[in-house]
Amino acid sequence: MKKVIVLILLCFITPSVSAQQNAVKKPGNIYSDSAIIIDSKTGSILYSKNGTKRMNPASITKIATAIYAIQHSNLGDQVEISEKASRTEGSTVYLAAGETLSMEQLLQGLMVNSGNDAAVAIAEHTEGSVEQFVDKLNLFLKEEVGVRDTHFENPHGLYGKNHYTTAYDMAEITSYALQNEQFRKLFDIDSLDWKAEGWNTTLYNHHKMVKGEIPYPEVTGGKNGFIDESRHTLVTSAENDKLSLVVVTMKAQSKRAIYSDTKKLLDYGLNQFERNYIPKETVFQLDGTSYDLKKDIPFTQPVNGKITQKLAPSGELTLYNQDHEEMLSTTLTPVKGTPVTHTEAVASSEHKGLLFGKEWSGKLLFYPFIIYMALLFIAGTTVFLSGSFNK
Repeated sequence: MKKVIVLILLCFITPSVSAQQNAVKKPGNIYSDSAIIIDSKTGSILYSKNGTKRMNPASITKIATAIYAIQHSNLGDQVEISEKASRTEGSTVYLAAGETLSMEQLLQGLMVNSGNDAAVAIAEHTEGSVEQFVDKLNLFLKEEVGVRDTHFENPHGLYGKNHYTTAYDMAEITSYALQNEQFRKLFDIDSLDWKAEGWNTTLYNHHKMVKGEIPYPEVTGGKNGFIDESRHTLVTSAENDKLSLVVVTMKAQSKRAIYSDTKKLLDYGLNQFERNYIPKETVFQLDGTSYDLKKDIPFTQPVNGKITQKLAPSGELTLYNQDHEEMLSTTLTPVKGTPVTHTEAVASSEHKGLLFGKEWSGKLLFYPFIIYMALLFIAGTTVFLSGSFNK
C-alpha cells in the first residue's frame, strides 16, 4: 500500500505555472565542438553535444589539480617554490624560486589567475614530483571520481599528446569537486590581493561570468582555459532554487562564442528542467526476475517532458530524456521470487521498465483522470450495492 500511495502522489505532480512561463527552447547554434549540461546533485545529463568526445582541456585541468590537492594536503602547508616551478611556461603568478607560500595562496593563484607555476609547485609539494602527482591524480580520477575517459599528463593543462578528457568527464570532475566547501570557495573568487616576492597585485578571475563582466546572478563559480590546440574551454557552475548545474563548453574559436554558448546552455538548463525521483521499494520485473530499489533515484527532467526507462537483463536501469538521450543509469538489485505487484515496472519486449506499462515521467496528466474516474466508479458502485443490501 505504501508504494501505491507514493505512485499516485507522483502522478498528480504537475508543472508549475512559473516554470511554463520561463520555459525556453532547446539551445541551437552551439559553436563549441563539445558541450554538456548536468545537474550536479542528481548526475542527470540535460544536454549533450559530443559530450563523450576526447578533447584537450587546457587550463580547466586545474579543477582536478585543485580538488586533489585540497584532499591530499593542508591549506596551511608552507610550500617552497622550486626552480622548476618558477620556470613554468604560460600563464603564471610569477613565483620566485626559493620563496615560500601557503598551499591556500597557491591554490588561489592556480584558480583565479590560472598560474601554471602554482600548479607545478602544488604538485611537487603534494606528491614529491610532477610525475608522481600526475600518476596519482589519474588514479584518483578513475577510482574516486569515477570518470572513464580522462588522462592527464600534467597538472596545469599545457598541451600534451595524451592529455585529454571529455565534456562529460569534466562535468563529473567538477560536480565531485563542488561537494567540497574549500573548493567551492576557490571556484567563486572574483578577485583577491596577491602578495609575493615576484608580484604584488590584484588578481581578477579570468572567467567573465565569475568576475561579473558578463552578469549572470545564478553563476556560482567557473574556470576558463585556452591553448592553441584546444582553443577556448570553459567550465561554469550555477544554481537556482531548483537546480545546481555544471556547464562545460570545449573548443570554441573565440571568447565571444564560448560565453554565448554557456549563456544559452545556462538559460536552457535553469529554466527548462526540474527534479523528480523514483521512490525506493519500487519493483521492476524483467523476464521473470524482479529488481528493487534500495533507495530513491533522483533525476532531473524537462518541464512538461517525459522520461523513458530501459531495464537491461543485467539489472542496469537507464533513464532517457525526451530526445532519447541517456540521462543517467544505475544498477538494481535482483530479488528472485518477488511477485509482481501494482507498483512494478514490467518490461516490454524492448526491455523497457515502465510504470503502469507506459513511459513514466512523473508528469502523467492522463493517469490522474483515469484514477479519478475509477475512484468515482468504485464509490458509486459501493453506494449502489449498499443501498440494495439495505432493502
